[in-house]
Amino acid sequence: MRILFCILISIASLSVNATTYTVTNTNTSGAGSLYEAINTANFAPGGPHTIVFNIPTSDGGYNSTEGIWVINFTPATKLPYILGSNISINGSTQTTYAGDLNPYGPEIVLDGGGNTDFCFFVMSASNIDIIGFNIREFTYGIQISGSTAQNCVIQGNYIGTNHTGTDTMGCYIGVEILNSASYTQIGGTATTERNIISGNEHIGLRLLNSSHNTIVNNYIGVDRTGTLPVRNYDGLSLEAYTQHNQIGGDDPSERNIISGNVAYGLPLIGADTKYNIIQGNYIGCDVTGTQAIPNTYGILFDDGSNHNTVGGKNNGEGNILSGNSGYGLFIYNNGTTKNDIFGNLIGTDYTGTQAVPNGNGVVIDGIATDHLLDSNLISGNIQHGIVIHITGTDKHKITRNLIGTDITGLNPLPNGGDGVRVAEGGRDNIIGIAPDSGNVIAFNEGNGITILTSADLRNCISGNSIHHNDMIGIDLYPQGVTPNDIGDVDNGPNMGMNFPEIDTVIWLSGSSELVISGSLDTPDPDSCIIEIYKAYPNLCGYGEGMQYLSSVSADVSGNWADTLSGLNEYDFLCTLATDKDGNSSEFSIARSQFEYAGISEDEISIKVYPNPCEDFLVLESDYQGIFRITDMNGKTILESDYSGKAIDVSGLSTGNYILELFNGKVNNSIKFNKQ
Repeated sequence: MRILFCILISIASLSVNATTYTVTNTNTSGAGSLYEAINTANFAPGGPHTIVFNIPTSDGGYNSTEGIWVINFTPATKLPYILGSNISINGSTQTTYAGDLNPYGPEIVLDGGGNTDFCFFVMSASNIDIIGFNIREFTYGIQISGSTAQNCVIQGNYIGTNHTGTDTMGCYIGVEILNSASYTQIGGTATTERNIISGNEHIGLRLLNSSHNTIVNNYIGVDRTGTLPVRNYDGLSLEAYTQHNQIGGDDPSERNIISGNVAYGLPLIGADTKYNIIQGNYIGCDVTGTQAIPNTYGILFDDGSNHNTVGGKNNGEGNILSGNSGYGLFIYNNGTTKNDIFGNLIGTDYTGTQAVPNGNGVVIDGIATDHLLDSNLISGNIQHGIVIHITGTDKHKITRNLIGTDITGLNPLPNGGDGVRVAEGGRDNIIGIAPDSGNVIAFNEGNGITILTSADLRNCISGNSIHHNDMIGIDLYPQGVTPNDIGDVDNGPNMGMNFPEIDTVIWLSGSSELVISGSLDTPDPDSCIIEIYKAYPNLCGYGEGMQYLSSVSADVSGNWADTLSGLNEYDFLCTLATDKDGNSSEFSIARSQFEYAGISEDEISIKVYPNPCEDFLVLESDYQGIFRITDMNGKTILESDYSGKAIDVSGLSTGNYILELFNGKVNNSIKFNKQ
C-alpha cells in the first residue's frame, strides 16, 4: 500500500506539472508571445508541456487576405533554443481556435526575413513536437542536435515555401538533424501530418550523423499538390555516420515524393552512411506516378556509402526512380559498395507499362564495387538501361531484371540505347546466372548487352533471355558481329572470346528430342561453359538467346554436344561460351535442323497473295520458319512462326510493307501493299 501510494503521488505530481502555454499575439517577445512560451516551457518542471495558439484577428500580424498570422523575426529577435524536454509546439491549434482561414496550409507563419539563423533549434532535448507551421527564410528552418535529442516529431509543416505551398520562400536548409540526434519522426501517414519541405536554397532535409529516424509521407521538392516543382537544391541528404533510417515504407501512406530538386533527389554520402532502407517512394515523378518532375539524379550513392537497401522483395517496397533528367540511380566513387537495389521501377510509371524516362536508368561509375541489382524494371529510359563505367568499377551482379520490356516482360518498353553497357574498364561483372537468375533484355534500340573496350574483362553473361533488340544480342566491340579468329588469340572486350560454332542439329527418329553438336576454338576449351539457347534470329543471321535451354562442356579438342527436348522442329538455336575466367562471347549464328536436311537458300521460294491485301495475307513457301513484317523504315510491325496459315494483317495501317522469311539469316523478302 505504501508503494502504491507513492506511485499515485508521483502521477499526481506529473499531472500538476503538465502545463499548457497559449500564444496570443505575433510579438517576438513579452507576454503572450511564442518566444515567452518557449522560454517558460524550457525551465518548467515536469511535463509534458504544450504550446498552443489563440491569436485574434485583431492582432497586427494578421493578414486577412491570406488568412494567416505572420511572426517576423530578425537576428536580434529570434526564438530561444529549445532546451527543455517533453514540449509540444502546435501551430495547428490556431485553426482549432480561429477556423481554417488558410485552407491551403498553416495559419501560423514564422518568417526569418532572410538573415535569421534559426527558427526552431532543439538542443539536446527529447520528445519535442513541432507541428503545423509555415517556416520560411531562415538559415535553418528546424535543427535538432545532440545525442540526447531523441523521439522528436516534425509534422504538418511547410518549410521553405510560402503559406500555400506553391512558391519558394526558402531557408538555406529546411530541416537538419545532426550530432547524434536520433529517433526523430518526420512526417506521418495522415495527410495532415505531411511536411512540405521545398524551395530551400541548399538542402530540404539533411541527416548528418543521425540514425534511427523515420521519414514518411513528405513532399520534398514539389508543391503541396505533388504535381509541380518547388525546388530545393538537394532534396533529402544522408551524410556522415547516418545509419538505420527508414525512408518511406511498403504502404502508400508512407510514400515520400522526392522530385523537382535541382541536383540530387536523395544522396547518401560517406563510408559510415549505411544500413538505411529506402522503400515505396516516388523519386523524379509526381504524386500520380505518371508524370516527370525531374531531379537531375534520383538516388546517389557516393563517397563510400554501403550496405543500404533501395526497394525490397515484398509488395509495395519498390521505389519509382523515373523522370530524372540525368540518372535514375547513380552509384559513384571509390569505396561505395554493397548497396542492394531490389524491385524498383526505373524509367517507367507506377504501372510499369508507360515510359517516364530518365536520361540513363542506372549508372555505376568511379570505382564503385560489388552491388546487386535484382528484380528491377529498367525500361523506357532515353539512353541506356544500365551503364557500368571506368576501370575499377567491378563485381556487380545484375540478376532477374526486366530491361527494355514492360512489367509483364512481354511487351516492348525500350531503352533508347543498350540494355546493359560495360565500358572503359569494368571487370568481373555478372549479368544473369543460369538457370534461373537471368535477366530479360529485350526491345532495346541498341544492343542487348555491349562490352565496349579491351579493358572490359571477365564480364560473365549467363542464362538471360535476350531478344528483339534493334542491333545484336551481345556485342563485343568493334560494333557488329565479331567473327571468330583461329585459336582465339586476339584481345579486346572480354578477351575477344570466340563463340561456339553449331555443326549439326538433328532430330532423333521417332523421338521428340534433337541432338545439337559443334566446336569451340579457344585455349583450354574443356574449361569453358557452353550455353545453348532457343534463338531469335536477327537481320545479320546471328542469334539472340531468347530462351536458355542448357549448359554443356567441351572436350579438350573443343567438341561438344547435347540432347534437347521440348522444342519445335522449326525452332532456331544459338550458343555462347564463357571461359574459366568469366569472359563471355557473343552469340553464334542461329541454326535450325533444316540447314542440315538438304535445303539450300536457292531452293527456298516465297510468294504472297493477294497483293494488295486487306485483312489477310497468304504466304507460300517451301520452308516453314519465322516471318517478320516491317514498315519501309525497317521497324518491326509483326513477327511470328510461319505455319502455312494465312497471316492476319487487319491491324496494319494502309501502306507498303516488307515481309521477310528467315532460315538462320534472311532467306528472302518481298514487298506487299496493305489497303
